[in-house]
Amino acid sequence: MEEDGQIDEAAWERLVKNMLRAEMMLRGISYEQLVARLAALGITENVPNLRNKVARGRFTAPFFAQCMVAIGVDRLQFPTIDAIRTDLAGDHAAQALAKRNGLKARQ
Repeated sequence: MEEDGQIDEAAWERLVKNMLRAEMMLRGISYEQLVARLAALGITENVPNLRNKVARGRFTAPFFAQCMVAIGVDRLQFPTIDAIRTDLAGDHAAQALAKRNGLKARQ
């Protein structure tokens, strides 16, 4: 994150990576299962490549959408800019998102 309050590219990459991980956590979906679900949509991936792609957080919007559909997400909840700057910037951001989104889904 940059000092002037702007969010840098790496922070956006962490956000989408953690959103994907959070949705997988909420549904108990492993990388192996996601590979199988993507294959059912005609998208060829393997577990090591998928893990690396997600770990980097560098993937296309179409790939993100394909993963969300394969996981079964019908609605995405994006965090506020303040949440991105603070509580979603750390090492456990995927868990924080999963907890946050899981609680909102139950309300």
